[in-house]
Amino acid sequence: MQSDSQQPWRRKNQRQPNTATATHSSAGKPLTRAKRISQAISNRDLTTLKLLARTGDGFQTIRLRRRAWPLLLNFRSLTDAGNRAVPHPDEGQLALDIPRTGLPQSPEYRRDASAAKRRQGQLGEVVRAVLRNYPWLSYYQGFHELSLTFLSVFGSERPAIEAAKMVSLFLMRDAMSSDLDLVLKQLNLLYSLLETTSPKLHALLTELDVPAFFAISWVLTWFAHDLDEFQDICRIYDFLITMPPMQVIYMAAAMLKRNEEDILAYDRDFAIIHTGLVKLPGRIRNWHAIIEDSYYMQIEFPPAKLQHMGQIILPKLSAVNTYEATWRRLDPARPMAFESLLPAVRNGCHPLAGNVDSSAEGGRINRMAGVIDLTNSAQKARNLALQHKWPLMVATVASATMLMYAWMLMQQLQIHP
Repeated sequence: MQSDSQQPWRRKNQRQPNTATATHSSAGKPLTRAKRISQAISNRDLTTLKLLARTGDGFQTIRLRRRAWPLLLNFRSLTDAGNRAVPHPDEGQLALDIPRTGLPQSPEYRRDASAAKRRQGQLGEVVRAVLRNYPWLSYYQGFHELSLTFLSVFGSERPAIEAAKMVSLFLMRDAMSSDLDLVLKQLNLLYSLLETTSPKLHALLTELDVPAFFAISWVLTWFAHDLDEFQDICRIYDFLITMPPMQVIYMAAAMLKRNEEDILAYDRDFAIIHTGLVKLPGRIRNWHAIIEDSYYMQIEFPPAKLQHMGQIILPKLSAVNTYEATWRRLDPARPMAFESLLPAVRNGCHPLAGNVDSSAEGGRINRMAGVIDLTNSAQKARNLALQHKWPLMVATVASATMLMYAWMLMQQLQIHP
């Protein structure tokens, strides 16, 4: 792969922030990275922690992450409002997803099946706690994988629940509405970003009508679904928990940018390009560079600017557009109800409920609309193949691929024929 050798994305004249934590010992010797992390945690130096989360190999160890992540995620700054005794409507789907959840590679799990079973039981408790405390959130397939990373790092339910709660409310809230409409819009913003940062790649993908759905698991699970190395997953999470909600879109763009030459060298075939893009995260060996590139991309094209560039405007109450105003008000010394940050949820509805039909049938119709769009895209892909007199096999593969997308999204959105 050429990903590590390509020129990185950098903003000119970008300066590193000043930090309060010392980089050298009293004897004048440079501190090891682990000691700098530990010192920043002790000093509650969030500026230095964010810098360390972005650069190098992040927080390095599970032990340091257990100390750093609670500070960065503002643990204990919210008071829970739900009733954990009342089941959430989406728990049926969760019960189906938990048993087939792949756990991080571990000698303990390989030699003791009961240990894996216990971990899956804990995972169910974590996700149910978040959903029952905030019943206006909707579960999506992939949220359990996001939660599993927190459970695997912290090792117990209580801190994992706290981490999953803060991420779901402030970073992944748009994905936990009644449909995935805003996630699909964010995927379209990925293409808007590529149009500026990787115009040749953007031209190829749009010419072949390759939709951005290859990146949906990247966005919904923060790459946890796509990677085998748990250390890589943790490294990515070190960074994403310190950044605004849509940072994973910039990471996707940075990864595609660094692998642009390889992708452009693929055969100009829908199925081949799609397959290559889906498998791309598993081939990455230098996540540090992608993280750094995505950071500067976000500075160059912040979410508000990107929305105007792509003429795709997210709702005012989207997590993307409310993050800065709500996150800065959090204070673990003075816990508050989430409803006081976003009064729109006081009636027990998702903040974006006013943008969709909140009835059960209305939600089904909204979700079905997305599937209908995908089905139409399948027909369009087949017609395009026939129009250009591609072999019938290619036409069939193009159509079947899109129909497979539709089926997968139906499962993800819990739509049953």
